[in-house]
Amino acid sequence: MSKAQNGNGPDLIVLGRDETGGRRAGRFSGSQTNLVVKAAKAMDLAVCKTEGEALAELAKKLQVGRLYANGRAFVPPVWRTLYDKLVEQLRLAGQQVAGETDESPGDESAPGLPSTWDDIAVGHLVIAQESNAAGWWEAIVVARDGDMLTLKWRDWPGYPKLVRHAGAVALLKPTAGST
Repeated sequence: MSKAQNGNGPDLIVLGRDETGGRRAGRFSGSQTNLVVKAAKAMDLAVCKTEGEALAELAKKLQVGRLYANGRAFVPPVWRTLYDKLVEQLRLAGQQVAGETDESPGDESAPGLPSTWDDIAVGHLVIAQESNAAGWWEAIVVARDGDMLTLKWRDWPGYPKLVRHAGAVALLKPTAGST
């Protein structure tokens, strides 16, 4: 029996992408290895050990996931930067995350940042809202028709595209080109 299975081992990290491409990661007790593995498999997520100081520190930043009596689990959404750091450290530790390559969906880089709303073009990175309650998130311009922009979410490529007026998006460093 391994240390993780008898409860004395390291915590487990369950991570991967949900059906919309969103990143999910949670920390689970090593004493629940069999249940965690079953639940993760049902959700098509990876299970990794938090071996090593760097992974253990990153795991502390994750919310604790929950296992339910029906064999399913709740794995919370996680910020892109933390998720990317986890994947990088897991690779360094020799643990691969299924479905994660060196280039993830939505990793396209914008060719530049527009300095005015009139400068916004296809490929530019802007900040947009899905709704007033949802907050502001990074989006990439995929089409422009006059003042109307078609956007896709940078961190959630599986979500539907949205259309916004150019004046309804925020610019990153809007004064960068004016100095």
